[in-house]
Amino acid sequence: MSKAKTITLWVVSVLLAAMFLFSGVFKLLKPAEAKAGFVHYGYAAWFAIFIGVCELLGGLGLLMPRLAGLAAAGLSIIMIGATYTHFSHHEYQHGMIPLVLLILLIGVAYTRFRQGRAT
Repeated sequence: MSKAKTITLWVVSVLLAAMFLFSGVFKLLKPAEAKAGFVHYGYAAWFAIFIGVCELLGGLGLLMPRLAGLAAAGLSIIMIGATYTHFSHHEYQHGMIPLVLLILLIGVAYTRFRQGRAT
């Protein structure tokens, strides 16, 4: 892979990691607010903590090249759920954020899995 592509992959990975670390930490440090949001959408309150832990671990995984593909794939599943949740509640503008994150995560997962095959 070229140097420019490697730098781009790392920049995207670090930005995604920062976003998911922030989101996960928010859900874990302010569980009452996170749970209220999840209940509003019809999910169980405990699901907010579960997603927070997944986001935190996924964010860390994005920073480790050997785990980045799996972390991106796992976080993609969460973003599919988030996109569906917002779109099913007719919140199309809010649904665009997880959709863009999903596209970026798919790109990171694809690139990391391809790198793994090449070595």
